[in-house]
Amino acid sequence: MKNHDGRPHRDEVGNEIGGDAGSAVQAGTVRGDVHSTSHRTTIVVGADRESARTNMPAAPAVFVDREHDLGEIGRLLDRATGTCVVLCEGPRGIGKSALLLRAADEFAPRFPDGRLYYDYSQDDGPRRADPDAALTQFLLTLGVREEFLPGTYEGRLAEYRNRTAGRAVLVVVEGAEEPAQVRQLVPTGPRSALLACGDGPALAELSIEPGGALPLPLDPLSEEHARELLRALCPRLDRDADGPALDRLAAACEGLPLALVMVAGRLGRDRRADPAALADELSDEKRRLAAIRVNGGTTLSAAFGLCYRRLSAGAAELYRALGAWPGEAFDAGLAAAALGESAGSGGAAPLLDELTAANLLVEEAGGRFRFRHGLIVLDARDRAEEEDSEAVRTGRLRRMLDLFMVPLAFADRAVMGKRTSPVDLDALTAGARDPFPAGDGRKKAALAWLRSERGTLPAAVRAAAAAGLYDRAWKTAVLATALYMNIRYLQDWAESGLLGAEAAREDGDPRGEIRLRTTVSRPLADLGRMDQAERQIERAMELAGSIGDVLLEASAHEFHGRYLDLVDRERALAAYTRAEELCSSAEGGEDGENARRGAALAVYFRGRTLAGLGRTGEAAAELEDALGRFLGLPEPDERMAARVRASLGDLHLKEGDPQRALPYFTDAISALERQGGNSHYEATARESLADALTALGLRGEARRHLRRALAIHREGGGPRARDLERRLEEDGEG
Repeated sequence: MKNHDGRPHRDEVGNEIGGDAGSAVQAGTVRGDVHSTSHRTTIVVGADRESARTNMPAAPAVFVDREHDLGEIGRLLDRATGTCVVLCEGPRGIGKSALLLRAADEFAPRFPDGRLYYDYSQDDGPRRADPDAALTQFLLTLGVREEFLPGTYEGRLAEYRNRTAGRAVLVVVEGAEEPAQVRQLVPTGPRSALLACGDGPALAELSIEPGGALPLPLDPLSEEHARELLRALCPRLDRDADGPALDRLAAACEGLPLALVMVAGRLGRDRRADPAALADELSDEKRRLAAIRVNGGTTLSAAFGLCYRRLSAGAAELYRALGAWPGEAFDAGLAAAALGESAGSGGAAPLLDELTAANLLVEEAGGRFRFRHGLIVLDARDRAEEEDSEAVRTGRLRRMLDLFMVPLAFADRAVMGKRTSPVDLDALTAGARDPFPAGDGRKKAALAWLRSERGTLPAAVRAAAAAGLYDRAWKTAVLATALYMNIRYLQDWAESGLLGAEAAREDGDPRGEIRLRTTVSRPLADLGRMDQAERQIERAMELAGSIGDVLLEASAHEFHGRYLDLVDRERALAAYTRAEELCSSAEGGEDGENARRGAALAVYFRGRTLAGLGRTGEAAAELEDALGRFLGLPEPDERMAARVRASLGDLHLKEGDPQRALPYFTDAISALERQGGNSHYEATARESLADALTALGLRGEARRHLRRALAIHREGGGPRARDLERRLEEDGEG
């Protein structure tokens, strides 16, 4: 059977690195440095147990951050009532070999009758699908001379089981691809154990059999332990002088031990190599896999290629296609879209299973998948660039983005209501199933989904813009504001908003450009990037009067006022008044509800500005007017009503009446919590409530609200978190 590249399939595949990758290295066997281990490291067990000796490969000299996994192996051995089989899982280079050999050394006293070792990946010639070679080797070293070996496979298997019965033997198996390669090597002694791992298709079938294997998945090393491993493998790295470069090297390797070993090898063998220069080289994602290599030429990409070449043609295509997805996770629907299939065709499901079995993907709850490691994503992208045309790659990304924008449009509508949008939500959602439930929990469910896709949103805008899919880029950026206006992930908002605005300009859509330039001014101002905020607003104002969209022009004046609020409040008042006038002129039109809401927004922000100018009587009247307007809409805007109540509380607090301010703050916070999301506004209201409570001498209660506000700002990455930390410290809280 042939693979997608014409090579033999699975058991017919030899263990070589083809092409011009340089000399081969058994890159999956890592124990602190890169070297190979022969499968003929075995144990001789005679009748006298004290004569037992082992040639098990030595445990790695450098071993970092697997104490938890070693402890878990120990617990599994303790709980076993019969032969314990542990299946170590993870992608190539994650450190499975090092862990198993360390465990064999750590738990050697438990197995006084000896330890057996076999590595299928070291077999010469075509790989064998059955374990006969391992059984033969074990029997020879268990004392059976060659001329007395049973003549059939069944006979050799029976003899192996007989000779391990009643003994405490440990067997370590590496490089297995098929369950049978492990199953037949399980010793029969009740105090025995077998530890196995494989880099090809997963051996998950062993886990679902009666009394089957116990899975032990491995995670990448933490950044701290990645740095520790680099320093241990390359002693010339100076903790202080090379500290920044060391951090960047560890981050580029993303905790993959094989990558760390290769990087340390480059630095250790070439005394002229500069850690900072290598870190610069690894910072480029397009060059990273080629730069992570062993001196002599073997790259990390070549190591991953051992798994890739075993895939079927369909799975290999899906692997390359999924590398284009900018998000961390995907489902069968996105996989089908990547291949150009309908979501319900089912063609992608077996291919996802194959990639999962090959330890390239991992399945999560809810039928979602992700790549097992960030460097595997880069490998998938690199292979797509090598094997697929730009048109094919762009088509895959377009189809996946189109599918992703459907729930994104439903989420926008669930969170923001029937606002005026430059994105045609009806066109995006036509004929599609709404994934969010009707009723009171709808907004919460939509915000929860948006939060789960937080990492995908700016990455999708970035990927679409880079691929020239400008319409998808700006539309995704517009829809993402449904999250950012409620939970202010400022850095994400600024990045996606700026990229989206430029994409809208490239796409020739002034409505999208105006919306994005006005909204992105908010995170830019909050981040202190006032010059950028001003440029975005000015560009939006240039466009606003020329497109004939009254409500969008009014929105531009509103956001202009919010920017001016920070630099020139008198001018801000005029901007809000102009926004109200424009909205009022459109209240009799077909978009009358949005016009009324826009007018209420202008009145609200004008009231806040008046409060800032000390004109409290006028401010109170404007805020009360705004509150009535929001609650009087056909669908009352509870979120904005809560913000108005908090502003009225601020006004009373400023006038020296904290007792009167309290119910405004508590009502606002309750409404915001009840709706879900709106955490930025909740944090602001809690800070003000803390001020009122402090003024009333209730400092303990005030600190409780400050801690919640701090947690919200930390989650959103806002600079306000530092101020709250200082405030709590000054108040006696570390």
